[in-house]
Amino acid sequence: MRNTFACMTICIALATPVSAQVGPNIDDLARELSNPGAANATMNFKLEYRTFDGSLPGAGAQDSTTLTFQPVFPFVLKNGNNLIFRPAFSYAWDQPRRDPVSGSFAGLNSWGDIPYDLLYSWSRDGWTFGAGVVGAIPTGSPTSSDNWLLGPSALAVRTTDWGVWGLFPFHNEKIGGSGPHTSVTSLQYFLFYGLGNGWLIGTGPTMTYDWNAPSGQEWTVPVQLALSKTTSIGNRVIKLNFSAEKNVIRPDAFAEDWTYTFTVSPVTKNPFQRNPPAPPVDAVTRAAVLAPVR
Repeated sequence: MRNTFACMTICIALATPVSAQVGPNIDDLARELSNPGAANATMNFKLEYRTFDGSLPGAGAQDSTTLTFQPVFPFVLKNGNNLIFRPAFSYAWDQPRRDPVSGSFAGLNSWGDIPYDLLYSWSRDGWTFGAGVVGAIPTGSPTSSDNWLLGPSALAVRTTDWGVWGLFPFHNEKIGGSGPHTSVTSLQYFLFYGLGNGWLIGTGPTMTYDWNAPSGQEWTVPVQLALSKTTSIGNRVIKLNFSAEKNVIRPDAFAEDWTYTFTVSPVTKNPFQRNPPAPPVDAVTRAAVLAPVR
């Protein structure tokens, strides 16, 4: 696993460089990279270590490690708004799976399903709004849900001089596949405060409500503390993020307990849109340009 992560880290150095001035505007860049509705192409390499707990025998002895690659592809539209596509590809080591007959746990090494979201976003008066869809594609692996998922999403983000905050609600519903019925509503809430020089501190966990869970076991509510740094290496902008998260409300029998995450996110160019259209000219700018002509 360490060799795999080292290889992916080396790939960062080979990513498409981006011309960026990291200096007086470093805090603006940090806030923009924390806005999921902004048009920033990034290659996110995420390493997660999880512990588990619950009332089932052996639940507290389980842990797992997951490596996820999530590229972000923003497409700038002619009207100046954005269409953003984010798929995620993950591989897990020692992912716990309970045998329904023996009741014992086994750790599986496997590719996970492929979640994705497609978001249409626009900005106005310091706000970024968005609407789109989320879903997941089954991989047929030992840990796959064997379900095709799809559902709506929305976004509201406020960027200020001191930081950024917002809400990202979404819902996943089974639309096909051979797995058990799935209906889960999620809400990511985030709040990040700028410390200066590209540093942000805050929180960005995702709470969920499982509509098919037994009564009293529907909610999973985490609390999180995250610290990020936006910097540059040569002419490449990179965001580094570390977070620790605890599920304070979770299903009793078996659930994730702690999650520790380290993410490296180099900023790149969208290879599918090398020459985005210029944004439309607003009325004030147009009047200023035409004034000398008149």
